[in-house]
Amino acid sequence: MKKIGLILIGMVAGIVSLLILIWGGQTNALANPPTGLSPAVVTGTPTPAGWEDEQTPAGIDASSPRLNVLATPVPGESLVYFVPSDSDATATVLYLYNTDTVAHIVALRGYSYDGVLVYSLNINIGAASFLRLSSDSIASAPPPSWATPAPIITNFTDFTYLASLSLPKGVNVEGYTVFNPGTGVVDPRADQGAIPLRFSSDPAALFMPLVKKSP
Repeated sequence: MKKIGLILIGMVAGIVSLLILIWGGQTNALANPPTGLSPAVVTGTPTPAGWEDEQTPAGIDASSPRLNVLATPVPGESLVYFVPSDSDATATVLYLYNTDTVAHIVALRGYSYDGVLVYSLNINIGAASFLRLSSDSIASAPPPSWATPAPIITNFTDFTYLASLSLPKGVNVEGYTVFNPGTGVVDPRADQGAIPLRFSSDPAALFMPLVKKSP
């Protein structure tokens, strides 16, 4: 009986030692991940200096007279307006696709609340091609559909209240506002929540509520 008791005590001691070793190994593995592996961290393409959302865009003179002049329509092109959102917790994503057989240049403009031009970009889109634009950086290693062609970063900042697109023949646009609080990065692999953009040839209509008439 005495030998059996000693054997049982030894078995229990061995099991306890084994459990301690396993627990210690798991803790060490969590604290020191194996080489070549890293925790899932959302990172993105670097934002150019001076492109902070709440910093006045470069080249804007706050003392300049307020012209209150929006874009002049280009003959043969469709001028549409939309309201972007580009704060610390939101971003605007646009899709441009050209169904024409020739390349086109799309004029993208952004205006402050009193009509001053605060953003300007001319986008070259090839024949029968597609482009994605984003007002925030994109998470690293994006899905294939976001990697080719690479998105164009279009930082509107908080100073753009209204934006316009001059669409040549065959060029179409869609877009949405995405929520990215705490990251400032658009992550296509995450469910960040989005709201479709409204486009209109009448800028005033964008600030009117969508009211449905009762039957």
